[in-house]
Amino acid sequence: LKESMKYKNNIIFFGVIICFVLSGFAALLYQTAWMRQFSVIFGTSELAVATILSAYMAGLALGAAIAGKYINKITRPILFYGILEAAIAISALCVPLLMGLASLLYINFLGNQLSPGDASGLGQSMFYLIVAFLVLIIPTGCMGATLPLLIKYVVKSEDQIGSRVGMLYAMNTAGAIGGTTAAGFLLLPLLGLSGTIWVGVGINILVFFISVS
Repeated sequence: LKESMKYKNNIIFFGVIICFVLSGFAALLYQTAWMRQFSVIFGTSELAVATILSAYMAGLALGAAIAGKYINKITRPILFYGILEAAIAISALCVPLLMGLASLLYINFLGNQLSPGDASGLGQSMFYLIVAFLVLIIPTGCMGATLPLLIKYVVKSEDQIGSRVGMLYAMNTAGAIGGTTAAGFLLLPLLGLSGTIWVGVGINILVFFISVS
């Protein structure tokens, strides 16, 4: 019986790893596509790119912090993880709409320009950071919350902390590398920005169904 339970736990852990690889793939696929979309509005200067990346990472950190604070109150972490994946998919579809609104704000507050701005000046930089954070806060916050939830689900004892947390993080990173590579060299050239986003949405929905099944 003990061996049977161990085998079952290993199968579940393997399934969680597969889901987290897919999550990492979709997350960096989104990031690559969003960087291209934001560059149309904010330009491609170092400061513009840095502010977008900062907003992305801030959302991840905020999501992880909130999940860590309330993790002990969540009785079904894998179900909640699936719900977060669905939320990422839905909010990712809303990002282009919010970027369109950001473009209108950019024109109204900073003036229409014939070419992308060079991100010079404190006011423009703060505009970039605030808008990027507000546009990305929901999807990136949900992304950041997934790791604490999965850790709660797969870690059953202290001796599993190092190996299982390390494995989850490593596999998520591997998925992220795959997502960046696939988006930059395959999906964006073949499917464009919209098609690439839809691939990420499909992956998130797949993970959602796996998690809740």
